[in-house]
Amino acid sequence: MRKLKKRVLAFTVLHLMVLFNLGITGCGLKDYNAKEEEIAKTISSGSSSVVETISSGYYLSLGTLDENVIINETERNKSGITVVNKNIIFPQCRIRSISMKSWSRREKPYNPPEPEIVQYVDALENAEIVDNVPEKVLKKMVKIETHILYLNSHNKFRTISIINFGNGYHEISVARDNKKNFAKNIPVQTDTGKKYYQIFLHSMEAENIIKKWINWESQGKDGFSHIQNASLSVNGSMDVTKFKEDQLKKLKTYLKSDKKIAESPCGYENYFECIQEDGSKFHFSISADGESISTDRAVYVVDYPDNIEIVELFKEIHNLH
Repeated sequence: MRKLKKRVLAFTVLHLMVLFNLGITGCGLKDYNAKEEEIAKTISSGSSSVVETISSGYYLSLGTLDENVIINETERNKSGITVVNKNIIFPQCRIRSISMKSWSRREKPYNPPEPEIVQYVDALENAEIVDNVPEKVLKKMVKIETHILYLNSHNKFRTISIINFGNGYHEISVARDNKKNFAKNIPVQTDTGKKYYQIFLHSMEAENIIKKWINWESQGKDGFSHIQNASLSVNGSMDVTKFKEDQLKKLKTYLKSDKKIAESPCGYENYFECIQEDGSKFHFSISADGESISTDRAVYVVDYPDNIEIVELFKEIHNLH
């Protein structure tokens, strides 16, 4: 395992843009974009809305594990994640919930078997700590973000965020509840006394586990031609609209447009869950301006004027709700 080297205090501006921007220059209809934290605070259910002001409340409201997964070995004597002997170590804790999202999928809870959760924790703890994510991986990434909510030995909630970039690379950070800003990042302590707000890991095992949990789809744009029906969720809302026959026809026409691969989407406001001809599910999102489509495998750009009709369809659906 490589030695944990001294890291710079922050990413370069380029990395920050790739990791956290919801849009890129040139994408239209910015008024449809919603801040991620604002989406996270509001969960629509029927005609009512429940506002969650802190991260633990939000993730618990999404759904909890059937049974708490207890991590309780005696050497885990800290209240938070630490780096010991060049490995990350989870604290003594009770894992309460696991949720996942990506550019192609709205956030939802997952409830994998306890042995698989323990296997995932083990994979992260055995992962190689690296200095950063290689540039060539960042350019091709279709990231998957996992949130693990746990109660530590002090009975305090902590949220672990794990971003998987592909090729086995992960970024891990920890946050505590914050009433003003939803959550506040806290540092990961090391046995050398240094503190880091992000730790980068490499583990293909950990990546393969989360891909199994979400049933990761490898077909990319090839999946568009096999869609039988489609349901739409806007901005991650729990409200779902099933497409009518005429709407589905417009969607299929749009999906046949010429496309080229992009590094990141203009947005991902419109989430689709489709059923294909063989009965399998297929997920993707379309930006509010119709200029980008995100699948599990890749992001694609649709040029004007091929995006016009899908934007009109989105407006029609929005007006009905």
